[in-house]
Amino acid sequence: MMTSYQKNNNSLHGKKVLLTGATGFIGSHLARKLVDSGCRVTILARHSSDFWRIQDILSKIEIINADLNDLDPEKIQPSLSGTQIIFHLGAAGVDQNKQDAPAMIQTNIMGTLAMLRLAQMLKSERFIYCGSCFEYGQGNLLAENTPPNPSSEYGASKASAWILVNTFHQKYNLPVVTLRPFTAYGPFEASYRLVPHVINSIIGGKDIKLTGGEQKRDFVFIGDVAEGFCAAAAFPGIEGETFNLTTGQAVSIKEVVATIIELTGSRARPLFGALPYRASELWMQSGDPSKAKNKLGWSAQTILRDGLEKTISWFKENRIKYPAYTEK
Repeated sequence: MMTSYQKNNNSLHGKKVLLTGATGFIGSHLARKLVDSGCRVTILARHSSDFWRIQDILSKIEIINADLNDLDPEKIQPSLSGTQIIFHLGAAGVDQNKQDAPAMIQTNIMGTLAMLRLAQMLKSERFIYCGSCFEYGQGNLLAENTPPNPSSEYGASKASAWILVNTFHQKYNLPVVTLRPFTAYGPFEASYRLVPHVINSIIGGKDIKLTGGEQKRDFVFIGDVAEGFCAAAAFPGIEGETFNLTTGQAVSIKEVVATIIELTGSRARPLFGALPYRASELWMQSGDPSKAKNKLGWSAQTILRDGLEKTISWFKENRIKYPAYTEK
């Protein structure tokens, strides 16, 4: 099924867009998608950023050196004149193994405040905020009207920023849209995460160290997630809304691992229980996809098996691109 955005895929052509988080997993795919859609793309990135994920499009985008931790909207606004759409994906604490609460509060809340003020100054047509499924906490088929119930500082900081984003919509009529991706996977995903960890262990000829694998997650292919962000930029009349980017299917870690082993024909052993569960482990998390389908015209198009097959193929050809890849 073709999404509403895909049916009108010229709607972003020529738009001047600003993107934070472009060097991250989701942000890099979105940056590439925006370039392919004919957008004039500017990204905010720190001097210390590693651009390895977007090396192929660096010549097609403008880079402004800036840090969300000390962003001055008034200072940066003149160089961004004419920006029509802002995608705010930059965040701290995505790696749950590196939980720095003060950094998350500063980047995820204060950084978002600075971006909202910038959007006001630029009079942007739309401000798209990347939220997180971790704002919800645990649950099956979680809907967007579910009250936030985070179990981590990261989830709490993202939920707090979401409240701030909606406050700017209600108080200042800022045209905001929030998207909450669930468990995104695919090419360029960080090596410490489940799918790359399993694939790279197999490629490296190693057994696969895992937790008990009883957790269930809602896996959504990264290409579909990028489409969702473009749809949120192009679809009319959705200001002030929040949408899950999700499949609605909860799948266990054990099942994902078994599928990858089957698709690769590997004899690697999955060592379930070799790693401990996290202290704040979520045993079940999936999202309700119906609102995005009905009001945004978006739904995930890639079934898990096909997405894993694409991801395995990409890693086999591109694993060398990962900077200083080390097995953890």
